[in-house]
This record gives sequence, C-alpha cells and structure tokens, in this order.
Amino acid sequence: MKNLILLGLTLLSIQIFSQQMERKDCERYFKQTGLKYLECIYLYEKLDSEDKIYQVYKWSAFGRMIFTNIEKRKPGYFLISHEIAQPIYNEKTDEFDYPITVCQNRKLTKKESVDFENIINKYKFWEKQTYELDPVCSDGHGIVFQALCNGKFRNYSNGNCAPSDEYLNTMYDEIKKVLKL
Repeated sequence: MKNLILLGLTLLSIQIFSQQMERKDCERYFKQTGLKYLECIYLYEKLDSEDKIYQVYKWSAFGRMIFTNIEKRKPGYFLISHEIAQPIYNEKTDEFDYPITVCQNRKLTKKESVDFENIINKYKFWEKQTYELDPVCSDGHGIVFQALCNGKFRNYSNGNCAPSDEYLNTMYDEIKKVLKL
C-alpha cells in the first residue's frame, strides 16, 4: 500500500510539472501541499514587476521531497524551504493528508543573495528559453526549477534519473552549498 501511495504522489508530481496548469490544478496542488506553485502564480496572480521568485522542487520517488522558494522582494531576498512528507491516509476523512515541515524561513544575507545571483548568471539561466529532459527511468528523482521575473517565466525539468553532472543537478548543488539547504 505504501509503495502505491508513493507511486501516486510521484505520478502527480510528474503530471503537474509536464503540462499547462489549470486553475483547478492549482487549487488541488495548494490543498495538498499548502504551497503555491510558481506557474499558478504566473498564470493567475499579479506580482510587483521588481519581484523575482525562484522555485525549486527536488523530488524523489522514495526519499525526501524539498520545495524551496527564493524570493527577491523590496526589502531583500528571502528563503522558504519545505519538506513535503509522503501522504498519510486519514480514515476519518477518507482523504490523504500531506504533512509539511518548514526547514528554513529566513532573510538571506547580502553575500548569500549575491552568490545566488552569480550562480544563476554563471549557468545562463535566463538565456535558456527551454530545458527539459525526457525521463530515463520510472522511480527515480528529479528537479523542477521555475522562475518568474519581469513577466518572464521559466520552467525547466531534468526529467527523471538525470546524471549527477546534468545542468540542473550541478546548478542546484551549488545553490544548496551557498544557501545552506
């Protein structure tokens, strides 16, 4: 039963990150995770033109799933990171609960924000128009990296089971070191 639940959550993640989001998908995602998915913000909400939001979803079929926002707002950069646990069946409601643990919620230092932007520039993140790898396995791990800035939206995915030296994996490793994720 546990493996079936894990497979269901993994397939939901893959489905959400591989197609155009509709408002009902956004509402369902928010209900399940308590988090706003960046593509939903891009499609259905308005942002200040000077704000930047980077959202990284590091998922694993059988391990930890980490959802991280790095947000640049008028007073500075902020980091909000959640661990999304495997769903737990609630017999009383006949639905699944999705436990979320806040790992970090803090303002970044000036050095961290400069180092983060340097990594984004080093990997020419905004110069890429698209980046998506096809899945190479069915029960692995992956990264979805999204960003929203000045009306530009990027949605990159490294598929499933990408090698450790792949573009998003190497960029994410550097970001983890700089931001102490």
